[in-house]
Amino acid sequence: MQSCVWVVLLALSGVAAQEAPVDVTVAPSGGEDDTAAVLAALEKCRAPGAHRLVFQPGRYAFHAGQNPANGSYAFVLQDFHDLTIEGTGAELVFHGITGGFLFSACSGIRVRGFVIDDARPAHSVGTVVGVGEKQFDVEVLPEFPVAGGEPVEAFMDFDPATRLPRKRGVDNYYGVESTELVRPQVLRVHTKGPVPMRMGVLVALRHKVYGPAAFIASRCTDVQVRDVTIYSVPGMGFIGSVSRDLTLERFSVLLKPGTQRLVSATADATHFGGCKGTITLRDCEFEGMGDDAVNIKSGLYLSVRQRLDDHAVLGQHNLKMLDAPDPGDQMELSHTDTLLPFGTLTVESVAVEPGEGNVLRVRFREPLPAELRDGDVLGNASRAPAVRISGCEVRRNRARGFLIQTRDAVIENCRFKDVTGGGVWVMTEVIYFFESIGTRDVVVRNCTFDNCGYGAALGEGVVSVFAWLKDWHFPPGPGVHRNIVVEGNTIRGADNAGIFVAGVDGITIRGNTLENVCRQPTRDECRSAIAVMSSRGIVVEGNTVVRDRQGEGCREPFRLGTGCEEGTTTVQGNSGF
Repeated sequence: MQSCVWVVLLALSGVAAQEAPVDVTVAPSGGEDDTAAVLAALEKCRAPGAHRLVFQPGRYAFHAGQNPANGSYAFVLQDFHDLTIEGTGAELVFHGITGGFLFSACSGIRVRGFVIDDARPAHSVGTVVGVGEKQFDVEVLPEFPVAGGEPVEAFMDFDPATRLPRKRGVDNYYGVESTELVRPQVLRVHTKGPVPMRMGVLVALRHKVYGPAAFIASRCTDVQVRDVTIYSVPGMGFIGSVSRDLTLERFSVLLKPGTQRLVSATADATHFGGCKGTITLRDCEFEGMGDDAVNIKSGLYLSVRQRLDDHAVLGQHNLKMLDAPDPGDQMELSHTDTLLPFGTLTVESVAVEPGEGNVLRVRFREPLPAELRDGDVLGNASRAPAVRISGCEVRRNRARGFLIQTRDAVIENCRFKDVTGGGVWVMTEVIYFFESIGTRDVVVRNCTFDNCGYGAALGEGVVSVFAWLKDWHFPPGPGVHRNIVVEGNTIRGADNAGIFVAGVDGITIRGNTLENVCRQPTRDECRSAIAVMSSRGIVVEGNTVVRDRQGEGCREPFRLGTGCEEGTTTVQGNSGF
């Protein structure tokens, strides 16, 4: 039986076949690799009228390296337009470290009705059965076969009873020298330095962290993914890069039922950078990721390395990642000691300099401001998409729920439970990743947060609006973020503050209920249920903070910290203050 057949369905009788709408249909082979069949079907979708690829129900197998045109992704779709990929519940199983679908320069893409999994997930789970100074032994569960020599890019420990990341436990990245098999299914992990691993804890060994994604949309327009469930991916679930108008609906990244897995996506469930238009996430579920559920940023800050003349600079990202603006993009200029924009320039041209490091030569239409100095950062204000997130749930993951680093965002009616870091962070930073940009007009409302902020990527608050400057300092004054509303949320259980604010011009905190926060504060600013510093235009009203229902480290329900303009602050109608 052939692994792929094509069925032509004529939409209108009496119309020539070459002019009629066409369904291209692919069927599973029943065990063989299906990569070639799907690639051939995709080529058929380039024919006139072929606007739908239908996967018949069943289980499909795809092995790494079987796409002759791309060693990292099974399917690369370049310049496809108005195409629907219909899964009808098909299960796509990937073998080896490989990604799924890479859409490049496409528009009008619709994907729906798939289950995506890895035959062997990119992590292993086991129990620590031996501990040394720079090594530990893991008895790996049979579900995760190991042979020794497997790379481990990150590892963390879990509570055997709850199967949640252990409170203030081990969270190690790139600290493994090697692994060896000391007896069947017992892996010895040799570390670069001492690690405080405990006997008897569960541990997740992530063999890959930032590997290929299940879906990438790069320089695409109007991509919609609906009714897709991802159980395992050696990287991120969905990446939107320099694209416009992206929608995820009932997009789920979950721990697979009936397995002993502790990780779904080894990195973020979803990640958006440099996009425009509107990013919409509706009724999605995110569980067990190795990092955030959602990260939406305008892109990466370019640091000024050299002023070339009155109109041009050499710029480079902190980690030498390539994130070049397009001609016509508006770049905001900021000093890293404040992150307050002091100018906006229009890009005229961009070129990558010869050599390593992804140094960019950026020329602007307008003259450079006199106050521009080496080390200042450029943030792309043209790539700050509007965001609408509603009805989504995040649970049992390492790190944060949502990182919001854009403008015009509404996050509402979402649920967060057992998230080791914060629930929603409205932020920007020039510490490590240099992710931009200072936000404007962000609303977080009617969300619930249960037991967030207790472990890895702990942060200062469950809902936080802040920036990290050099040496983890907060902004000295207001204005990095503007016009923020935190309203009608319920926060139950956190080691640090429930709501933390630093560096904001215009912040309304209204009608929130906070309980059992400040359980074990990690810094003095986090000993208040609601903590605000370095801000102005502050409204705190109608909130409920019951004193005898807070954590042991809670000193006060509300704190107006350093750098605030008291004359612009209103505190009224709160309960428990």
